[in-house]
Amino acid sequence: MNNLYEILKRLYIHLVFLILLGISLSLYFNTTYYQKSQVGAVTKSITGFWHQQASKVSSLFQLQRSNVILLLENAKLRNEIEGYRLKLQMLQDSFMRIEDTTGLFWYIPARVIDNSINSRHNYITLDAGANERVYKGMGVICNNGVVGIVSATTKHFASVISLLNTDVRVSAMHKKSGAFGAVSWDGMNYRRVVLDEIPLHVSVAVGDTIVTSGFSTIFPKDIPIGRVVDFYIKDGSFLQVTVELFTDFKTLDYVYLVHSKAKNEVDGLQTMK
Repeated sequence: MNNLYEILKRLYIHLVFLILLGISLSLYFNTTYYQKSQVGAVTKSITGFWHQQASKVSSLFQLQRSNVILLLENAKLRNEIEGYRLKLQMLQDSFMRIEDTTGLFWYIPARVIDNSINSRHNYITLDAGANERVYKGMGVICNNGVVGIVSATTKHFASVISLLNTDVRVSAMHKKSGAFGAVSWDGMNYRRVVLDEIPLHVSVAVGDTIVTSGFSTIFPKDIPIGRVVDFYIKDGSFLQVTVELFTDFKTLDYVYLVHSKAKNEVDGLQTMK
């Protein structure tokens, strides 16, 4: 008890000073508008700073939330676009896009139901046959180029000798010069074929396009086959050209069977020779 009394006795003067200081400050700040405004300004500055910081934090969380919403909306749009793209591709695969200015050909759509690329004699099976007026000897193409030739049919299916078959030769030409030869597969790389019998004087360059020649009733003229990737002189008299196919036979799905309106007439003339 005595200790507490001694402490209060020593702090008495200080306590009285603080009380009087507080009263003085209160009277001072409440005396004039200037003092009030100064104190108000300081107070507003402090509270404004904290409000600003709080607003920044709130904005950050709001921005993150907005980004998440945008991400979800973009994912939804991407899914919708992919759906429309697939539908558009299906529509495109349902109609022939190759221009036929001669009117000698028309096209039957079909789908690949079996395909091989690992043999030297590869075949493809299609879900269209005699009931769809498919016959032996029809050319088969896809959006990217030549696929093969029909070898046999049933009512509902067709067997196609693939271009990736060493027994197949397709009349083709170097599009830039018009020089023609025959395209065949050597049984090696499923993405490449060989174009033979191009004359030495023909200016061939890497990247040039090889197309069908149109010298038969199997394929129309200018159906794409591939692009030149290499060439060399063979037997000192012709160029042998390596052609990278436009058609990827590993992803082959929809194709078109080529019907020639002039086939019977042309074949009849050839048998008369």
